[in-house]
Amino acid sequence: MNNIAENVVANVLVLALSATLALLLRAFGVSTPNAVWAALLVLATLYLIMRSVYPRYLRGMTLRLVKRSLEVNPNDADAVDLKDQVVEMVTRSVHGSQADQQYFINVYPNQEACESKIKEAFRRAKKVKILTIRGERYFSGKNSLLYDICKYKSGGDCQIQVLVLSPNADHITDSLAASLGHSSSERTKRKMWNTLHELKQLEVENNRLQVRCFNETPNFKMLLFDDAMFISAYIKSKNDRDTQMVRVTREHPILYTGLERDFDDLWKRALTISDVLDGRVGWQ
Repeated sequence: MNNIAENVVANVLVLALSATLALLLRAFGVSTPNAVWAALLVLATLYLIMRSVYPRYLRGMTLRLVKRSLEVNPNDADAVDLKDQVVEMVTRSVHGSQADQQYFINVYPNQEACESKIKEAFRRAKKVKILTIRGERYFSGKNSLLYDICKYKSGGDCQIQVLVLSPNADHITDSLAASLGHSSSERTKRKMWNTLHELKQLEVENNRLQVRCFNETPNFKMLLFDDAMFISAYIKSKNDRDTQMVRVTREHPILYTGLERDFDDLWKRALTISDVLDGRVGWQ
């Protein structure tokens, strides 16, 4: 259909140009037969020139547009989404994959660049596993990233597991607090206790949500939604803004399954949020 439409447009343009050129030549006193032949000669010359020039022009424009789509502002959600679509189309073409195969790894400059994708994945997910330090960014208050969606998911068959760091963790020191921009470790722990109380209340309001606390030094953040996972390593203190986040799907079994297994093992060793808030200090 596209070729038919293009041919129709091309024929209309040729007829219009031919008629216009013939009328101009007639206006200058050229006889009608000569005007027609001259118009056809000019159009044939233009056709031969454009036949060699247009493909190079089209190639240059395509490369330019693709390059622009890849050089995007990470804070522009629409531009990032376009980049992902371009990369996915090219990758599918290279590997000959089907439209329903989602095995691609996407790398984002930070979490903010993919927050819209995180929210959408959480909204659709039936199985959710989140490993983070405090959980404040995701569930603390109505302005947090996933709070409203979590409230909406109080029914149905969704299961949400959240692992957060215990305020009693041994590695929460004054030096760590300083790297986070806090005046002391006590202030850091106080913020963590406050978030735990909020998470406990959210757990009471949503029987699909379970929160547990771990007591080990965290190496990475993980957000798992059904068959898609967002992960980032704790390399810098301001993790959300300064560290790349990677999206990977279950079709990468070594990476995906290995990380999910780490989550499940840590979940077994963790304490319930009630145990931590009630003052229990032993660990499984």
